[in-house]
Amino acid sequence: MSKTASAFNRRHILQAAGGAAAAIAAPPLFAQSGGTIKLGSLLPRQGPFALQGEATTMGIKVALDQANHSVIGRKVEWVAYDEPNPLGAQQNMQKLAQEDKVAAVIGGSNSATGLAIASVAAQQKMPTIISAALAKEITGKNCNRYVFRNNGTPIVYARLLAQQLLPRGKKWYFLVGNYAYGHEAYQMLKSELLAAGGQDVGMDAASVGTTDFSSIILKIRQARPDVIALGIAGTDLTAFLKQYDEFGMRGKIPLGSLTIGDEEIWAQPNPSGIMGKYWHFNNPQNSPEERALNQTVLKATGRPASQSCAQGWICARMILAAIEKEGSAEPAAIVRGLETVRPAGVPGYFREWDHQFITRLVCTEVREKVTDKYDALRIIGKPMTPQEMEPLYGSKEEVGCTLGSL
Repeated sequence: MSKTASAFNRRHILQAAGGAAAAIAAPPLFAQSGGTIKLGSLLPRQGPFALQGEATTMGIKVALDQANHSVIGRKVEWVAYDEPNPLGAQQNMQKLAQEDKVAAVIGGSNSATGLAIASVAAQQKMPTIISAALAKEITGKNCNRYVFRNNGTPIVYARLLAQQLLPRGKKWYFLVGNYAYGHEAYQMLKSELLAAGGQDVGMDAASVGTTDFSSIILKIRQARPDVIALGIAGTDLTAFLKQYDEFGMRGKIPLGSLTIGDEEIWAQPNPSGIMGKYWHFNNPQNSPEERALNQTVLKATGRPASQSCAQGWICARMILAAIEKEGSAEPAAIVRGLETVRPAGVPGYFREWDHQFITRLVCTEVREKVTDKYDALRIIGKPMTPQEMEPLYGSKEEVGCTLGSL
């Protein structure tokens, strides 16, 4: 059973959790030619990444609203399912492809579900953009012509973050997640450290959903590293940062997080650290279109657009632009469009040989004095264009992708 919605907020999303697809239809007075084009999404409505899923959903909605829910003279309908876990994500992906017959899919909030969604996308030959997952296999050894990745991989974030952390000291303690993203974060960050002549003085791997980091914080304090390098995400990262402050560690040992979501930093009463980010709402490099996204979200919610919101907006903009460029919503046409399209105001492009989205990732640092929790971060380091960033994403030899044919 589908549910039509014209606006999204947390209450609506939680009401829909666990239910059937939510179809966001076009305005009723739209004049169209041809059949409806359905776009699908798989985003979490529960668990550690629920807030990010909510924000990504809002970004998709803003993009569709801006397009008047139409492309190439046809109505666009959005079919949304939950992304509860890898198995549930696979099952819902199959529903989108086989039952709802969507033209393209956006989803994958974390590496486990992202890999699961990508495998079904390859089997079904369904154009799919993995919105947030970082696992390198998605655009590496498991790459597929029908699968695109929006977020960066651990290697590019590690290279970006290391530029800021190494000058602060070369004895690092690692706290990472005991899952694909965490293992890759550890490998990539440690590689940057050792290449610079640094020393790994300890590592802990936390399971997803960890709420008590007290024993790990005590181990870190005893090890006395120069830097704490983090590769955890979602509510795990939120819990650690809060407890790190409660232990009186803020400002004692510098923190560096491979990535962070705005929802995670906004939840902190007294945050600290240096963090890699996919997108930042007050980046001076933002295009007029990105600034318009932020203003739309600010007006609707009272807070800036988060990077998760921007991820949803960018994914939807890229799909709509691909359909427009090719004049078709057929799978092969959408793939060709995504490989070549450059929509106005969208800060990047998909690299044709591995379908990695190349964008201007940023490094941020918590302000010394935070007076507005929504503006806690400032951008540090040299501003770079997507083209300048591209070498950090890895060469063909490093990535190991061989795309198949359509």
